[in-house]
Amino acid sequence: MGKSIYSLVLDDEVIRLIDRMAYAEGQSRSALINRLLAREVGYSTDELKMRDIFRRMEEDLRDTLLPMLSESNDSTYRLRSALSYKYNPTVKYTVALGRDGASIGELRAQVRSRSDGLTLLMLQFFRLWDKLEEAYIGRTDLTFEPNRLTRKLVPHMKKDGRILDSVDGSAIAAYINALDGAMKAFFDRVNDPADAAAAAEAHMAAYVGNNDVLI
Repeated sequence: MGKSIYSLVLDDEVIRLIDRMAYAEGQSRSALINRLLAREVGYSTDELKMRDIFRRMEEDLRDTLLPMLSESNDSTYRLRSALSYKYNPTVKYTVALGRDGASIGELRAQVRSRSDGLTLLMLQFFRLWDKLEEAYIGRTDLTFEPNRLTRKLVPHMKKDGRILDSVDGSAIAAYINALDGAMKAFFDRVNDPADAAAAAEAHMAAYVGNNDVLI
């Protein structure tokens, strides 16, 4: 969507209130005015579409993950979860929206830890998840390194693999719930590798079985 510079004559008091609202929402004056005008004329901007996606994600994930609203913005949404492992390490999830070919954005999962033991276990889980994706979904754009996983989000129909141009927040939330649930199940059973792998696979199987749109 193209953008241009326009000259407008507005009341000083209106601008004062706009600036106060923009500051409270962490937006620029132009971005806020554009959003308010778009809503008034019934047009959905990219920013509004992203907000709708994030709002639905928050609703669907409220029982399992905590939103990090202070670190989120119009195109990025952050959440956190905790593992039942030593010191309850925090997993931070970042959903960054922005079209790149078939991808509508990417998901990043990250654990900050200096524990060599936790780092090794995270790598084991990431390798397992990568294999599960290939087995249940097909080859996906997933990369990982110590304590960090990055996954391109490519919404498609499970039935025929048709790539979708857009998706609502529920489809993204379902994938995050599957990944987070599998990770927690893996760490809950980490002392029994076979049981841990089977528990993680159960979450992947449920995700694929219960959703018509996969990411």
